Amino acid sequence: MLQGLLFVLLAISSCFAEKRYDGYQVLRADVKSDDMKVMKELLNSLEADFWDFPRDVMVEPSHLGKIKGIFDSNGIQYSVWIDDVQRLIDDQFSISSRLSEIDSFDYSVYHTYEEIQQWVLDTASNFPDLASSFVVTMSYEARQLNALLIGSPSETPKEAIWIQGGIHAREWISPATVMWMTNQLLEDYTTDAEVKAMLDRFDIYVLPLLNADGYAHTWGGERMWRKTRSPNDGSACVGTDANRNWDIKWAEPGAGSIPCSSTYHGPSPHSEPEVKGVAAFIEETSLTQTYRMFLDVHSYSQYWLSPYGYTATHPVDYATQTALAVDACAAIEAVNGTHYSIGTFEELLYLGSGVSQDWAYDVANITYSYTIELRDTGEYGFILPEDQIIPSGVETYEGLKAAIRYIMNNP
Repeated sequence: MLQGLLFVLLAISSCFAEKRYDGYQVLRADVKSDDMKVMKELLNSLEADFWDFPRDVMVEPSHLGKIKGIFDSNGIQYSVWIDDVQRLIDDQFSISSRLSEIDSFDYSVYHTYEEIQQWVLDTASNFPDLASSFVVTMSYEARQLNALLIGSPSETPKEAIWIQGGIHAREWISPATVMWMTNQLLEDYTTDAEVKAMLDRFDIYVLPLLNADGYAHTWGGERMWRKTRSPNDGSACVGTDANRNWDIKWAEPGAGSIPCSSTYHGPSPHSEPEVKGVAAFIEETSLTQTYRMFLDVHSYSQYWLSPYGYTATHPVDYATQTALAVDACAAIEAVNGTHYSIGTFEELLYLGSGVSQDWAYDVANITYSYTIELRDTGEYGFILPEDQIIPSGVETYEGLKAAIRYIMNNP
C-alpha cells in the first residue's frame, strides 16, 4: 500500500514538470460588440490562449503587460479572474481521496489515459450482461480509443445514443463525468425501473476519451494542452482542434486557419484519425440502427448547446431540441442548484465551423445533437478540483436521464 501511494504522489508531483504555469493569469474581459475585432485578432495571436472566447483568456507573464495594454487602449474592461494558473493546477488533486481508495477505481479523482482505458475493459467485465467493450479506432500516436456499448441484449436492432468525452485534452472533468454516469446507469439497471426501461430500449455507446494523445500529453507535461498531437506539415506547431475537424462547413469562419491556432481546423476534414474513426463508426452503425441522440461532453461554462455552430440560423428541429434541453437542465439544477444556459452553439459561445454536434445533426441525421459544457463558470475553468467530480457526475446524470426520458416520450 505504501509503495503504491508513493508512486501516485510522485506521479502527481512530476506530471507537469515539462511546462509550468507560474504567474499565468486568466483575464475576464467585458466584451461589447465593438470589441470583437480586437478579440478576434488576439484569438489568432500566439500571445493569448482563450479558455472561453471572447471572455476568458489565459496570458503568460511575459505578455501580460501587452495584453492588458491592448485592453486598456481599446477601452475593454477586464478583471483578473485567476491570478496564478499553476496554483490551481497544484491544488487540483485531492490526496485524501487517493489515500482511501488507492487500491480501487475511484470516481472522485482524475485518471490517466491508461486507467481510463482499463476502466472500459473492467466495466465490461463487471457487467457482462449489460456492457461490452470495443475499439473505435487508434489515435495518431497509436493509442486505442476504447469504448463501451451498454444496454440489454436484443434480437432486433435498437435505437442508439452516442456519448463522447475528452475531445479537448485539458477538459479533464469531461471523461470523469462520462465515466461516473455510465457506471451509474449500469448500477441502477436492477433497482431503477426507469433506467431499466432506458437500457432495454436503447443501445448507448460511450467513448469516455476521444483525444487520447492530447489527454496523455496533459498528464505528461503540458496541462493546458487542447488539441490532438498530430504534426502539421511546414509548421513547428503540433495538433489540430478535434472539434473543428468534422466534415461539416469545414475551414469556414469559426475555425483557425494556421497550425499554431488553438482552434486550427487541420489540413483536411477528418484528417485526425480520432475524428475519422468516430464518424466512420457512427455512419456504419447507422445502417442498422437509428441514432436518437448525440452528446459531446466538454467544459466549462454550464451550457447545453444545440446546433448550429456555423450559422446563426436555427435548424428546423430547434423547438424540440430546445424542449429537451429545458427538461435536462431543469433536472441538473434540481440537484445542486447548478444553472445551465440553453441556446445554440453560435448564440452562447461563438461562431464555430467543423464542430461535432453540427456533423451529427446535418450529416448523421441525429435530431438531438448537443454540446454540453460542464462546470464551472470560470472560477476554476479547466482546472476543476477533484472534489467537484462527483457533484458534476450526479447532476449531469439527472440531466442525461431527463434527456433520454424526453426522447422516450417523443418518438
